[in-house]
Amino acid sequence: MTGKPEFVDVLVIGAGLAGIGSACQLRRNMPQLSLAILEARPASGGTWDLFRYPGIRSDSDMYTYSYGFKPWTAKS
Repeated sequence: MTGKPEFVDVLVIGAGLAGIGSACQLRRNMPQLSLAILEARPASGGTWDLFRYPGIRSDSDMYTYSYGFKPWTAKS
């Protein structure tokens, strides 16, 4: 930190699924806005990174748990 406050138009709290998705949509639809993402942990992914769910299955389509820039490619 430099001691000077940094100003951004949008501050996203958390780099989980929703935080990353929000930042991507903002960047795509409002590129004139500055934004920053704050994450307390050393890794992004939120709950899906913090807790591992071996063998989990979901009734949701897999594309709802991925992004266009990083599509889901696992077989299961």
